[in-house]
Amino acid sequence: MNKSDLVLTLGKRLLLMVCIFIICFMLTSAAAFVLMKLLGGNPASAMRIGTVVQDLLAFIIPAIVTALIVTRKPAELLCIRPAANPRIFLAVLVMAFASIPALESVIYWNYHWEFPESMAEFVAAARAMEDNATNMMRVMMQNTSVLSLIVNILIVGVLAGFSEEILFRGCFQRLLTTGGVNPHVAIWIVAVCFSAMHFQLFGFVPRIILGAYFGYLLLWTRSLWVPVVAHSLNNTLYVIAAWYQARTEGVDAVTEEPVMYSAWLIALSVIAAIVILLLQKRLSSIPTK
Repeated sequence: MNKSDLVLTLGKRLLLMVCIFIICFMLTSAAAFVLMKLLGGNPASAMRIGTVVQDLLAFIIPAIVTALIVTRKPAELLCIRPAANPRIFLAVLVMAFASIPALESVIYWNYHWEFPESMAEFVAAARAMEDNATNMMRVMMQNTSVLSLIVNILIVGVLAGFSEEILFRGCFQRLLTTGGVNPHVAIWIVAVCFSAMHFQLFGFVPRIILGAYFGYLLLWTRSLWVPVVAHSLNNTLYVIAAWYQARTEGVDAVTEEPVMYSAWLIALSVIAAIVILLLQKRLSSIPTK
């Protein structure tokens, strides 16, 4: 985009995005309170509806409103365009499966972080947040029917993937890169913020890696739909795994406890992930700037 296509300075654009996000987040909190009052007898439905409301109010609306205010070309800012090379989506699909052992090893390492005894209260609070996230997933997995699985995939997988990508990559990352910030610096700044927004210390590093991966997909392809598909696929695989565990072992078996794969499988996964990353960059017809 040309500088003439944008209004306000970079700092003011970012401040605008943050202010809109805070207002919408407050509305989301109020809506969640009302939903729990109205649907307190059906926590799974309340949680699903609350998630949809959160995705719309806290993520999608701030991104779109910010884009509409700061530029005459909001779709171009948000990169709402098809991928130049559709084969990139096949590479994204392969990456989702090939990288599982490698990413799971990082998840395992991060999950078992140890802290000094003096930080016991902080660690307990962080673990409580992890447990809360697990309990929320258990509530959504109480119904193990196929229809319930489809609903959870649409909400937790597809909608969450789209809403988070349009805010973090489409809006935040693009505001930085169009404002003159080095693309690689912008990607990692947004990745750290993306991970921090989940408020899960013991999943912090793998989310940074995923956030950076989504950021580079946007940088290489200039299409928001590529990281959206990658993000949605990652979430969907998690939902399916949790659903299968709840269906076969009971909902109490659903846990955040990661699995450590064998060293040779992790090494193969790392090599495969690197090869696929290089392929994804090559499949993009738009060079990195």
